[in-house]
Amino acid sequence: MIKIFSTYTKDEIYNQDNGLKIIRNGGPAFFIENVFKKNKIKHKVISQKAVIEIRVKNGIESGMVRNELKEKNVKNVKGTDLVVISTVDGEWVLDQKVSGKAQVFLDVQGYVRGAIKNVEMYKSDFWNHIFCMKGNEREIKEIPNNIIKNQKNKCLIITKGSKGAVIYFKNKKYVFAAKKIKLNDSIGAGDTFFAGFIAGFVRNKGDVEKSGKFAIEKVGEFLLTKKS
Repeated sequence: MIKIFSTYTKDEIYNQDNGLKIIRNGGPAFFIENVFKKNKIKHKVISQKAVIEIRVKNGIESGMVRNELKEKNVKNVKGTDLVVISTVDGEWVLDQKVSGKAQVFLDVQGYVRGAIKNVEMYKSDFWNHIFCMKGNEREIKEIPNNIIKNQKNKCLIITKGSKGAVIYFKNKKYVFAAKKIKLNDSIGAGDTFFAGFIAGFVRNKGDVEKSGKFAIEKVGEFLLTKKS
């Protein structure tokens, strides 16, 4: 069973591209769990709840957490567990006692936001425990080069919006083109790609090529639901 340490949110979305204001359920836990449920991936969610203000301008999202989240440790990770960590503000912290054999999949979005307030975060031993790291182009640029270089030797996912994604696995580069679907609202696409990759990775026993293609397929399906 996969253990997901993540956060559900109530999203207050202000889309400056089309003038729409929407309030709906969201957050990384919401989108990741949707993919796992649809693809019958056994999982358990350990979660927190947040209210997020999201502004969309020129297709670019920026978010602000409206309520204070408690910092909690990722605990009870043993042996060869597969763990997913995806935060909105660095609220989940990897316990230093976690087994070195555990596969930890981390979305850096919340940690990049958290590092704005605490640059010492990047000096933590936390980063050495990550098997697979995911971030968009802007987020990855914020992370120190030594961490990125080390991660490319393991697994690094860089999502590029409408341009698809690049994955480095054991220093080999894989490029995945996105399906052409024009939308003003792509919120949740990054989380969906991450979850799709993990689901594919589990199903295909670590085959990165198949996992990346599966993730692209899941994002395409997800975005088409936004058009209906």
